[in-house]
Amino acid sequence: MSVDTHTKGRTLDSYARARAADVIVLIDPDLASLPVEISVKKAGLFGRGVAVVVDGVDGAPCPINLI
Repeated sequence: MSVDTHTKGRTLDSYARARAADVIVLIDPDLASLPVEISVKKAGLFGRGVAVVVDGVDGAPCPINLI
């Protein structure tokens, strides 16, 4: 996962969009094509951060190697 808040002037049409509270998450088409469940929630001491968890669908192993 990466975070990029500088989107002005970039072509983002191919990205899927999801909203988590007041944050809009852009999901890469390659990631969206994988059999994964992506959970996004607010995190941090004051809820200003974002936590992302990627799991396999329905308890299956995650197809992404995060090492």
